[in-house]
Amino acid sequence: MVDTRDVSRGKGDEYGSFMPNRRSFLKLTGAVGGTALAGGTAAAQSTEEFLADVELPAEDEKPLVRLVSTGGTIASTEAASEGAGYSLSEEAEAIVDAVPLLDYFVDIEIDRVAQKGSSSLLVEDYVGVAKAAKRAEADGADGVIVTHGTDAIEEDAYFNDLVLDLDIPVAFVGAMRAADAVSADGPSNLLTAVRMITRNEFHLSEEPSGVYVVLNETVHAARDVTKTNTTKVETFDSGPAGPIAVFTDDELLLYREPGSYSSDLSGCDLDTAAGMVVPIVTTGAGADAYPIEQAISGAYDVDGITVQSTGRGGSAPEISEASQAAVDAGIPVVRASRVHYGPLGPSDEAGSVVITEDLPAWKARLHLIVALTVTTDLEGIRETVEEGKYGTPVVAPSTLH
Repeated sequence: MVDTRDVSRGKGDEYGSFMPNRRSFLKLTGAVGGTALAGGTAAAQSTEEFLADVELPAEDEKPLVRLVSTGGTIASTEAASEGAGYSLSEEAEAIVDAVPLLDYFVDIEIDRVAQKGSSSLLVEDYVGVAKAAKRAEADGADGVIVTHGTDAIEEDAYFNDLVLDLDIPVAFVGAMRAADAVSADGPSNLLTAVRMITRNEFHLSEEPSGVYVVLNETVHAARDVTKTNTTKVETFDSGPAGPIAVFTDDELLLYREPGSYSSDLSGCDLDTAAGMVVPIVTTGAGADAYPIEQAISGAYDVDGITVQSTGRGGSAPEISEASQAAVDAGIPVVRASRVHYGPLGPSDEAGSVVITEDLPAWKARLHLIVALTVTTDLEGIRETVEEGKYGTPVVAPSTLH
């Protein structure tokens, strides 16, 4: 159900913010000036002083943001868990109310898709988010914010970057600390996402505006970002590619072009994707190939297999042999590396296992799931991998001219 607070919307100049007097906006929300308005704790007198100085947008000029809620730590409190970590307790309205003055500058609608920890989300939930984002654009929203648990935020964001072709940006926002923590980061992350959506640099006309993960005042491309630490607020990193942008108190630092860096699979069948079965098989010392062998024998049905290899693509001989046997038996197999960063070795021979460049296994699996709704042909799947912005074939150094 969509909770509509106001459906007015506005547009900005070619560059810069949709919002007038952005520095004043940042002061109002507690991003600068030492106030704590983002958490709703500033004195009323300070609020009145700021409101007296700022030029507020007219009601019919405020950008419209659709907030799609799924749960996660950003919607959790320690108090609700009774000492056992975090438990979901905060509804989407409470998350928005944690940054009360956003309503002066953006209109917010709420669409509830799920209320789970992200490790409990299924591909069908990712599909639900994609459909919600499409609804938001159709309804005239200027951007979408997805509140999400951080355990799988990079997966859901990447899935949506593959399947969406929207003119409006989609920002996935989470939190590493519960809503009632002393230094909760959820309100700040929500504020950063709103700041991103109200920037024209993230509204593209010639290509999809893209899907992003926004935490710790940093904007990451969905394709590149990964969680690197179990507890730190600065856990999300984009490796060699680097972040798209960083927000300071009063400016946007843009490091590379906004937009989607994922393959365009927006022609996929979302409902079919929700039912795909694609296991991940890992390799290591003494690793057994029986999951692949059982799939080949028909002991259980799979639509494809993702193999997590070592280094640039090595795996136990049994797994390599079983992977090729699966391909020969008509089961698509893609290979990813367990190493955080760097591409796999070259392998574009027809009929061979498909390498997924520098995608981690959990994203390679989602790529295969979506691609299989478009084509079951192995070479067709290989082409979908190569269609991303980084999709240049890997060539061994000895073959360069």
